[in-house]
Amino acid sequence: MTELNPYNPDGSVLREAQLRMLDILVEVDKICRERGIDYWMDAGTLLGAVRHGGFIPWDDDLDICINKKDYRRFKQAMLECLPERFAYQDWTTDPYHFEMSPRIRDRYSLFDLPLERKQKYRGLFLDVVLLERIPSMKVQHLVYLLYGRVTRTMHNYGEAMYSSRFRRIWTKVAAYLLWPFVWAFTGIFRLYANLTRSDMIGRYYVGFRNPRYLSHVFPLTELDFEGHRFFAPGNYDGYLKALFGDYMKLPPEEQRGGHNVNIEIYPYDSH
Repeated sequence: MTELNPYNPDGSVLREAQLRMLDILVEVDKICRERGIDYWMDAGTLLGAVRHGGFIPWDDDLDICINKKDYRRFKQAMLECLPERFAYQDWTTDPYHFEMSPRIRDRYSLFDLPLERKQKYRGLFLDVVLLERIPSMKVQHLVYLLYGRVTRTMHNYGEAMYSSRFRRIWTKVAAYLLWPFVWAFTGIFRLYANLTRSDMIGRYYVGFRNPRYLSHVFPLTELDFEGHRFFAPGNYDGYLKALFGDYMKLPPEEQRGGHNVNIEIYPYDSH
């Protein structure tokens, strides 16, 4: 169990939010185990498990990764098995969800990010990062500048970004015109990474800054997180060093913080 401190004392909004997100992860873990879908804790969630035994005290989100090839199975499992208090969110269930990565949302809370105010589901969430082989970090970033931005614009990112109706329409039209070329361009690098059996994994739709490696991920292991056991990269030390360097060193106090947004939490029987 994470050691509580002034950032997330019992009864604080942040601590209540963390426990609500933990409910999501517990359910997703249960479904993935039942369906045989590999996932692993990532980024600050994995760091919290190793360094704190749970949430980083000032953290206000959760991240897991799955193989992109498992996306369809994961989506189907979530749609079929999630309890009513949670919602599966991607652009097929929420037209204003502009990210390619899905989220599992809590229906009985609010996480008030300005860019998401048109979205159907706006509660606390678990981010599900879709990873695939990439040739290099430079290639990933290059592809993201085209593929990621075009894809997000096609799925209503402009609705959140631009107040001008003309600009929203113009950017979406441009994205659709560019899409066939961007799809082919991205496909070339995907094919190359798979043929060469690249060990590096990433996502083309958001520009990761630091690498991840398949050889660090599998075989998976399990780590304690808030009194539960969840899957983690087998070589989590190498995984975290690639992401953060000296990951056991706490950041300066001025860098300890989350999204700095309004969070509201409602009882499960309030709707």
